Amino acid sequence: MLWLTMRQLKSGNAKARKKAAHELWREPTPRALGVLADAALTDPDSEVRQVATSALGRLQVPERLDPLVRALHDRDPEVVKTAIFSLRRTKDEKVILGLIPMLRHPNFTVRTSAAQTIDTVRWTPGTKDERVWFCVAKGWFERAATLGVEAIAPLKLTAETATVSFAVRAVEALAKIPDPGVVEFLCNMLNAAEPAVCIAAAESLGQVGGSDAVAALLPCLRHSHAQVRAEAVRALGLLGATEASIPISLMLDDKEWEVRRAAATALGKLNHPETLERLAQVLDDPDGDVREAAAVALGKTGDRRAVGPLVMALKDEAGGVRRIAAAGLARIDRDWVSLPETRAAAEKLKLAIQDAEPAVRFFVAQLLVNLGEMAPEALQGFSPEEQLASPAIKRKRMGANIFIALLQDRDRDIRQAAAEALGTLGGERAKQALKRATGDPDGDVAAAAQMALQVASESTS
Repeated sequence: MLWLTMRQLKSGNAKARKKAAHELWREPTPRALGVLADAALTDPDSEVRQVATSALGRLQVPERLDPLVRALHDRDPEVVKTAIFSLRRTKDEKVILGLIPMLRHPNFTVRTSAAQTIDTVRWTPGTKDERVWFCVAKGWFERAATLGVEAIAPLKLTAETATVSFAVRAVEALAKIPDPGVVEFLCNMLNAAEPAVCIAAAESLGQVGGSDAVAALLPCLRHSHAQVRAEAVRALGLLGATEASIPISLMLDDKEWEVRRAAATALGKLNHPETLERLAQVLDDPDGDVREAAAVALGKTGDRRAVGPLVMALKDEAGGVRRIAAAGLARIDRDWVSLPETRAAAEKLKLAIQDAEPAVRFFVAQLLVNLGEMAPEALQGFSPEEQLASPAIKRKRMGANIFIALLQDRDRDIRQAAAEALGTLGGERAKQALKRATGDPDGDVAAAAQMALQVASESTS
């Protein structure tokens, strides 16, 4: 009945032609070479062409190679990929010459398939240009970047057409190539549809950008995705963009703690005098990490106007904030205890002597004794115990911070595992991070975050 199957391959019904092609795929025979080649190259239905191309690849005759090489020029990427797969381990020079141009194909998966197939015959690139395109198609982005400006074109194409994880890696690799065109491209990638690509572009611009990068990053401060805003802030800080100080100071009011922390850190790098007062206000932020960043930034200013706010931070419930504030005061003036700004703040500190935390009360009492605002004997009424949190609680907080960071990992399995762990740990910060993770581009991660959020909420209800 082979003649009937081959005849159906010329039917006017696409469904019948596809069925016939499938039958010839299941029972390959060289006698069907002609009709399969004709279907693979001329059939108006792409699915029929794809099945016919796959069936051609199963024929163990050298005559199959010519139509398969011609199928590499099909307008449908799926047909092209099928032809590429069918040519694996074929050492014919004509086949290799047909596959090399596929390394530049506009479709990302076609390029990667071509590289994998070429690799099955241990091909050696003949030129630097071929080597670059082969490296990028194989996913060796960092290696390609070391080859110089020739890698820019294939890395750009990858950043624009690949899946998110590969696009991110391509953007990161581009930052390693010193070329003005790279900066311009990275600026354009700040408008990518995928937040992960925008984040990578902002991070890269923080390393290689200039004035053009600053102008492109400023609009990202209004991006809907918190991580994009945070990375844009960090990049502006790394670039020393003092002209961005005021816009960044507005980010200290952002609803997300990561953005507020990034803003405080960036302002510490920029050290703009007009932002000192805003930084001082952040010492009252509800998030301890944000307060720590603000204390570090104020200590870096060297400005005596920061003394009063830092003295008040010495009563912070978080030991890290208190230590950073003390170090910042010493950095501003080694004899900060004697400064008039310190004595002015001491009056306010007296109110903190009733603080609920024993360690805070003792620390404030010691300071007031040093300032001469309290008699040394009065210290006997205070406990020096440093137990703001038990070791178990501290470990739990540290674990939560680690898993929150892992929610940004490029590996979706790691993000999913981090979300599940945060649901078990619970806590307000974990819940905030899980709420953001429910918008993860990977459906499984988003679902895991939603379930973990429910678990975390139930454990605190």
